[in-house]
Amino acid sequence: MADNRRISTGIPGLDRVTKGGFLSRHTYVLVGAPGTGKTILSLQWLLDGRKMGDKGVFISMVEEPAGLEQNVSGFGWNLDQIEVVDFSVAATSVVTDYDEYHVFPPSEVEYTPVWERICDIIEEKRPQRLVIDSITQLRQFSTDAYQFRRHLFSLLRFLVRLNCTTLLSCEPSAITQDSAISSAVDGIIYLEKEISPERLIDLRSIHIQKFRGSDFLAGTHPMRITSKGIEVFPHVIEPCKDVKLTGEMVMSNIPKLDELLGGGLESGTVTIFTGPSGTGKSTLAVHFLAQAARAGKQAALYAFEETKESVLRRSENFGMQLDPLLENGSLRIRYINPLQLYPDELLAMIRDETAGGGRDVVALDSLRGYHMAMDQFGSTVAHIQNLMHYLKSQRATILLVNETENITGDLRMTEAGISFLADNILLLRYVERRGKLARVIGCMKKRHGLSQSELREVTLSPTGFKIGEKLENLVGILSGVPTIREKKPGTKQGR
Repeated sequence: MADNRRISTGIPGLDRVTKGGFLSRHTYVLVGAPGTGKTILSLQWLLDGRKMGDKGVFISMVEEPAGLEQNVSGFGWNLDQIEVVDFSVAATSVVTDYDEYHVFPPSEVEYTPVWERICDIIEEKRPQRLVIDSITQLRQFSTDAYQFRRHLFSLLRFLVRLNCTTLLSCEPSAITQDSAISSAVDGIIYLEKEISPERLIDLRSIHIQKFRGSDFLAGTHPMRITSKGIEVFPHVIEPCKDVKLTGEMVMSNIPKLDELLGGGLESGTVTIFTGPSGTGKSTLAVHFLAQAARAGKQAALYAFEETKESVLRRSENFGMQLDPLLENGSLRIRYINPLQLYPDELLAMIRDETAGGGRDVVALDSLRGYHMAMDQFGSTVAHIQNLMHYLKSQRATILLVNETENITGDLRMTEAGISFLADNILLLRYVERRGKLARVIGCMKKRHGLSQSELREVTLSPTGFKIGEKLENLVGILSGVPTIREKKPGTKQGR
């Protein structure tokens, strides 16, 4: 009878990728170039097994135990909890036989005793979890490809009879050159590392090519090697759920602005604040967050371009005191260095902080910073859409700050092609008036409900936002260079 018991990988993110962990009595091969983390993952799995009461054995074909211990000392791991068997060249008695290859052809020399010794050790130790690191070196102890396959298949059958779950490691060249490895094992897991051409940083990932007996999350999943070991951030495609809007409004409590928006922003929608630098987009987004927090909601700002201290200072300059909201926990500000996160890592962070309605209103400032962080990992639009689907499923109201390049001239809603994701688009723009730059604001899109179509002048002062009357006497405002409308007979000249 098949044993379908699951065994944790020791890495929560990888457990999610494998949909529960490894299957008991199965054999998996970790494929990766040197430095990709194969040995670390293997040891992490064995140490996690000790917590569960499983006996683990690590057969090292490469490193001596002392070197292995030293190499993982930075993780604070104690390898005394597992049995490390030294099968490196320096420790095997067969090392002297290498000289025979200079006298006899490989077909006349076979290292069957090495394979037998490995089986003897496994039978003696009777581990529930076994690691052989690596079979690339083990391949050298067979005279040819046929003998290697015969020994490998015999070893795997032996492990199944002993109810042992096994991880093998090998380099990509080994599994490419010999298809026997792929067909013999139950699962193939690739670990990869590449250098970002733009940032000169390591980009690590993991993906599953084969996982016999179970479904798994396909695709590439980013991973990190941290001070605690390996972390994996599953790339989960969030479903687009049809969430019914409650009709509740998130209001600015600036009467003329809420009037312009037809009452405010509908709860559960996506709003883009777009415009060139300095028009007040970030300040307005924080204003909405603060008002939501004061109304009893939970609000969060993820800032890619400003530190928390910078956000607080700027807010104080415009009359917003955020410290009380931070102290009572209704507002959270998190600065994210865009050079340090994978997109799925950011989503995992936001998921942890917003799951189950943990945050009602969430702002990302800005999409340019987000793009800087994510442009190495495929389509930025796809990652943003995935994030929006998740937040919408949590009934969160989403505020996105988007910076456009042009100060005046040709009008663009966004330069990343994401305007289709927005339920509301609030445009802030510069116009030239009497030799000075003035700010205007307008609601360019409102998917649910009606908004006013006019543009209004905006001023920023130490007391906050001030929204002026609608600019009825100017034309060409969106071009950035408005002109005064010609006076009609019987009317007074506008300003």
